[in-house]
Amino acid sequence: MEQKKKTTLQNPAEKQQFLTKSITDDFLKPFKTIRLAVSGDVHLTKLETDIIDTAQFQRLRGIKELGTTYLVYPTALHTRFDHSIGTLSMATEMIQAIKNNKHSNQEERHIDVEQEILIRLLALLHDISHVPFGHTIEDEFCIFERHDKDNDRLDYFLGDDSRIGRLIRNSLGKDMFDRFIRIFRVDKENLESLDQDYFIYDLVNNTVCADLLDYLRRDCYFTNISLDMDYRFLRYLYLREDGKTKQLLIRLWKEGKPTPRRDILSDLIRLLDNRYLLGERVYFHHAKLISGAMMAAAVQRSVKEGKLKQSDLYTLTDETLIEKLNTYNIPCVTKLVTSLRERKLWKAIYEKDRTTLLSEQPHSRHQEILGKVMREWWKDAPNRQEKEDKISILVGMDIGDFLVHCPDEKMAMKLAGMKVFWNGEIRPLEKCEDDPIIGEKLKLIVKSHKNLWAIRGFVNPDYLDKKYKIVEACNYYFSYKEEEKAIFQRHFYENVVDQIAKQEGLNIGILQTDYELKKQNATERLTAESAKTRDIVAIKEIVKNAFSS
Repeated sequence: MEQKKKTTLQNPAEKQQFLTKSITDDFLKPFKTIRLAVSGDVHLTKLETDIIDTAQFQRLRGIKELGTTYLVYPTALHTRFDHSIGTLSMATEMIQAIKNNKHSNQEERHIDVEQEILIRLLALLHDISHVPFGHTIEDEFCIFERHDKDNDRLDYFLGDDSRIGRLIRNSLGKDMFDRFIRIFRVDKENLESLDQDYFIYDLVNNTVCADLLDYLRRDCYFTNISLDMDYRFLRYLYLREDGKTKQLLIRLWKEGKPTPRRDILSDLIRLLDNRYLLGERVYFHHAKLISGAMMAAAVQRSVKEGKLKQSDLYTLTDETLIEKLNTYNIPCVTKLVTSLRERKLWKAIYEKDRTTLLSEQPHSRHQEILGKVMREWWKDAPNRQEKEDKISILVGMDIGDFLVHCPDEKMAMKLAGMKVFWNGEIRPLEKCEDDPIIGEKLKLIVKSHKNLWAIRGFVNPDYLDKKYKIVEACNYYFSYKEEEKAIFQRHFYENVVDQIAKQEGLNIGILQTDYELKKQNATERLTAESAKTRDIVAIKEIVKNAFSS
């Protein structure tokens, strides 16, 4: 009998059939309870418990949800481990809200057992591929590809041969495993391909989702910021078929009546406002931005030196990454990491906001200034580092002593894109601005959130005496008014000539009037040539030649 069973499982076709399970309510039975701050008791199934007990999931205990924010708010020590379990809890709450919605018909409330299992797994594992300081080094500084877009990384954590992948496949069968992976890996632009499972992605990852609703409450709690986080609107969640897909919506319009549900609309506006306030007080706090820039700079320079690879991060936590960076003996990296540990943060010395930047558009030869800034200072990490280091050296500092922070200008507040049923049609919440009472407030919140964006310059406090030189450099690099840019360029290179002349002793033994003439000559040579094709060695050579002529 044992021999027959063994032979059956060796047949590929029958093995495939064996791995296709019959899914019942038994797979949702509570197996373990974890008590969690913010979420309370969270009930876990046997499979979920087994997943949490893997080394890959336990690693999330060492990755802080808010990165370097603990340097601003000391209790912001919550991790991707507790957020992941909290997201599972929030997803469960949302499932029950949909099922219990008294305003919905049976079809609009229906979630089958398989879909509920997939929702819970997606919620629990949505951050499994996060690396230490992931949002900083991926989203803000584009050093690595996003955690949910890197196929090699996803294979490592959830692929066929991964520990978690095998657990899911062996428990639920290959068909369910493949279905889960398809949802996990789906491109946001191709959600329709999920058909009836579209709403699963919506519920966990999209706009008003379990991920966001958990981290808003959790971030408020651990930064001790008191905001009203009552999610009463969940009672109006429902599922609506749109063609062959099934999507998650919020019902904002009373059926058969010409009026909206203003109380629910107001709740959603308050949620948008709370998200903006957290952005202003936490996510874009100046010290958080500075410390994040320092960490990103240390990682990026370690990558450039060939010491750190992306795959190295898969087994690291925040602290073990910092320890690893310290072992590389790269002077600028050691300085940055040591300064972070001692909370000796760089100082903000330059800022140009969105409104100021856009005001220069009519005076610029560039068709779209923000697009140019994004390409050069956000998306192109090597270019940003090269310019940072060039400025540092030319004004007499070390590499890494001047850093630029330039986030994505889209500043998307995904909450504003939540899909609602409004006046007989499905639309994003931000398109409800035609409401005479709430509309203006809605537009103002979205605009205020976008205006948190700015391009900023930070400098090592040991070099604050060079502040004016660095500001001149920033004025030159970040000015798009052609006439002003030429003036800033000249001021910047005058400072560069001064610095090089002192370093090389070119100012020794000549009269001040002669020095000024030679300085003017060198400056004219530097400003006459293309800055893009001139490296630091070439700049120094031009200055020396000008002083020797």
